Amino acid sequence: MSGDRPNVLLIMTDQQPVSTIGCYGNSVVQTPAQDRLAREGMRFDNFYIAAFPCTPSRATYLTGRYTHNHGVMTNNVELDDALPSIGNTFRDAGYQTAWVGKWHLGGNMYRGLTGRGPFDDCWVQKRVDSARDFEFVQVEGGTGEDESRSGFDHWVGGWKHFKAYLQTTDLPDEVKNLPRVGNHQAAPSAPDREHSVSLLGEDHHMAHFFADEMVTFLNANRDNSFCAVLSFYGPHLPVCPPEPWDSMYDLDDVALPDNYDAPLEDKPRFQWDNARTYVRDVWSRDEVRDYVRRYWGYVSYIDAQIERVLNALDANGQAENTIVMFVSDHGDMVGQFGMVYKLTYCGYDTLMKVPCLVRWPGRIEAGSVNMSLNSSVDVMPTLLDLAGVDIPEGVDGESIGGVLKGERDVAREEIFTDLMNRGVMIRQGAWKFVLNWKPLSGGVRDLDELYNLADDPHEEHNLAYRDRARAASMRDRILSWLEETGHPYVNTIREQALREPS
Repeated sequence: MSGDRPNVLLIMTDQQPVSTIGCYGNSVVQTPAQDRLAREGMRFDNFYIAAFPCTPSRATYLTGRYTHNHGVMTNNVELDDALPSIGNTFRDAGYQTAWVGKWHLGGNMYRGLTGRGPFDDCWVQKRVDSARDFEFVQVEGGTGEDESRSGFDHWVGGWKHFKAYLQTTDLPDEVKNLPRVGNHQAAPSAPDREHSVSLLGEDHHMAHFFADEMVTFLNANRDNSFCAVLSFYGPHLPVCPPEPWDSMYDLDDVALPDNYDAPLEDKPRFQWDNARTYVRDVWSRDEVRDYVRRYWGYVSYIDAQIERVLNALDANGQAENTIVMFVSDHGDMVGQFGMVYKLTYCGYDTLMKVPCLVRWPGRIEAGSVNMSLNSSVDVMPTLLDLAGVDIPEGVDGESIGGVLKGERDVAREEIFTDLMNRGVMIRQGAWKFVLNWKPLSGGVRDLDELYNLADDPHEEHNLAYRDRARAASMRDRILSWLEETGHPYVNTIREQALREPS
């Protein structure tokens, strides 16, 4: 090891809510690796992402900035390589840095894989400032998944590296040469063909490949201080675990959520007007349960890959001096309100509240649980602080190192989440408010949402128009927070926020 500096390993899944993990209360899904991290470290029970969905959330994890300060306001935007990040800040401090897995911060992930579209799939969403708001246009460019970015010197991104690996296997040519072979190529087997049985088998699946690559990096850096990120593509759709994981759980194992049949009359229109997500009137109950059971199988398969990486730390003698953090970029509806996948622009806990498990033997109390509000914007400064690396200027987040070390209990009194530049969520204590400020088509102002999570943990009863005083107070706090953190279009948001819904 290089001195006494701790190593850092950040493990991230894609689209995984806390309801899919044993240590968070699921008695069916088998997640021994994630449960081990909770048993040997600290579990955060109210950890919220500060940006939604995938690309904005990942940018916030890496930079410690809110979306309007790192500029990644929607999916497929390229993260500015010059911004201080976990990668380049640890690298500049003398660490070996590695990124293994899904990046999703370089524009379209599928560059050149299908040959479709105006730019042969080589495109990026570019932000264009108008007088009143951000706009995004699709332009040619972006680095995709294949080029080293943000100070991560060792780089194993998605498609190029994985497709090269597949050419070394004994898989049939018709499988390994499919355009999108990998996590996003499978055999259709469900109502919408979005969840499928992988054609690759458990030893050649993309998740297995990424775990192998991380183990190789760990083995090569037994004597070096390192900061590494392992980023899985799943359990994001298409839900495609290999056998035997695909059939690991039965329909009888799945109980639909308590709010599956809850009415949506007092909910924002885009929730029940989204045909791809709102499937209650299209799929049978068994089809929804089939989605959930396969999703659980995918979670368990990825957990098995995490276990292999943790075992490598043990075998190399690295575990005692490595901070391991496990998170997800956002959650999934998994049947709540009769919905599946990620319901874009929605503030439900099943999407916004994600797992956060942190282990550092001898420094973080084993089996400890923190119930205070926590935010993903604090991850970057926290990891730097724990490692004794200076936090760069311009970071919005704050270190919760004191919470992890048991020096204080409360991380935050309130948290904020940007919902893809069309809404903002705030949580204060048991209360959650969602300001849906951006008009729908035709200029329609959608409904806001207010929930008392102590009385209504399943978020069935929107109180925004019954408790108008509280809703107005939390709305005003969002507006003041936007101003405090330098949102350039706070006046536009304020103007829309003060309009009554149509």
